[in-house]
Amino acid sequence: MVVAAVISFTLAVLLGAYLLIYVLQKKHPPKAIVFAHGTFAVLGILILLIYALTTKSHHKHWDSFTIFSIAAVVGLYLFFRDIRHKNVPKWVAVVHAGIALFGFVWILIHVLGF
Repeated sequence: MVVAAVISFTLAVLLGAYLLIYVLQKKHPPKAIVFAHGTFAVLGILILLIYALTTKSHHKHWDSFTIFSIAAVVGLYLFFRDIRHKNVPKWVAVVHAGIALFGFVWILIHVLGF
């Protein structure tokens, strides 16, 4: 189940990198990519939550869930600014990307066993 979350987060990271390029160039990102990015991220978070609530494993990935949830809150802020046609602050987008990328590396370390 954690592998499904990692796959979902991988897609979210790739789409997020594409969106970050738009933000850094002061362009409005394509809405379809914004929705796809958010969908994959939320799906990964939900999979982690379901896994944490249903597994008997010693590592339930609550730490990863928390990191991604923080990134999601910042992402919602960016989403609502974009939907209202307001400029997305570059620094907030970079912070969002940094938090999410940290969470992605964190879960990869645990899943791959480094």
